[in-house]
Amino acid sequence: MKAISKIEAAAQQLDTAIDLYFANVNGLAVYTLAYASFKVLFDVYPHQQNDGFCTQLDDIIAAEGWKSMSRPANFLKHADRDPNALLENYHPDQGMSVIGLATLLYRRLAGDFTPRMRAFDFLVEEAGYDELDVEEVDENTARVEHHGRVREAVRAMPRDQRVAFAQKKYHFFLENYERLNALIDECRTSGLTLTEIMNKHLLGSENTVD
Repeated sequence: MKAISKIEAAAQQLDTAIDLYFANVNGLAVYTLAYASFKVLFDVYPHQQNDGFCTQLDDIIAAEGWKSMSRPANFLKHADRDPNALLENYHPDQGMSVIGLATLLYRRLAGDFTPRMRAFDFLVEEAGYDELDVEEVDENTARVEHHGRVREAVRAMPRDQRVAFAQKKYHFFLENYERLNALIDECRTSGLTLTEIMNKHLLGSENTVD
């Protein structure tokens, strides 16, 4: 038996939501876990941080509509007033934005992502590389062009194929997390650029579309 903090509990829920999302097995469970984690972290945040971030986040969500964000979670949690209700316009990717907000809060509270949250953040950046204006740090032109072609091919896939591809990348990231961190540390201490480290260790060879 051990005590567990609100932040630790939220992290476990969030990590599980991320696992389920990439397993492509239950979008409703993903939303329930992600929203529960988000609400805990959102409520805890102003008690531990005094930087006004939650107020900014509240304003952003209010512009989109708190009700629209909480509606799926409430639908899945309550039935006393609306036992015959239907969840309209449901999409299995709805939980992604909630996961993203929750991981952002967690990192600001805990100081860093968990490995699963970092993998999710990386794959979201990969999926929205152009739209998010992600800075390209690799100076290897051929590799950059190859990765661009892979992203285009993935965007053209049906959703289930995209998620399957992301699942492969997700597991690769987790299985190689310590090695990747070691390479980043090597980059910092050796004076090598990230491109030189990638050339040396042939990183990116897993980035193919089967």
